[in-house]
Amino acid sequence: MILEIEKATLRAKMEKYEGKISHMYLDSKGFVTVGVGHLLKGLANAQKLNFKKNNNFPASKDEIKTDYEAVKKQPKNRLASFYKNYVKLKLLDLDINTLTNKHIDSFEGELKKIFPDFPTYPSEVRFALFDIIFNIGMTNLNRNWPKFKKAVIVKDWITAAKESNRKKPISKERNKYVKDLFEKAAANAK
Repeated sequence: MILEIEKATLRAKMEKYEGKISHMYLDSKGFVTVGVGHLLKGLANAQKLNFKKNNNFPASKDEIKTDYEAVKKQPKNRLASFYKNYVKLKLLDLDINTLTNKHIDSFEGELKKIFPDFPTYPSEVRFALFDIIFNIGMTNLNRNWPKFKKAVIVKDWITAAKESNRKKPISKERNKYVKDLFEKAAANAK
């Protein structure tokens, strides 16, 4: 089980690379999103969240629907701040952190399925794998990254570092962060 201090570090890194956005926005693929990259698969998912009005009173389902539909009509691939002009509701930091923690818990289970030795990996490797699965998802990681997956399973952190690069819209900085984590694990293993 991931330690709370590790969870806090993961949240901070996810916030750095994904952003921490209190209002609904469209991600680069045009999906309604909120918080730290939390995809809202539909209006019903949005209405389950604890959205607040500016006075911090709870928003109604109709108010959430209004924001959701307003964002959905906008062009994709804009900065998250662009969508703020079309919404009135927000999530509080506590609610965003709760969502992010749920993602981390879910990803931990998924990573254990793909990599049975995951709990024994160095923390750098676990952080790198969390970043990758958060970005590409379990199915993609499991099916479309065979060289990377094999390298991780055999604990070849140098090869994992080389195979960890993701395509745009992932930034060079984020890819370097993950590669550096694997390289640090390799250096520490010597």
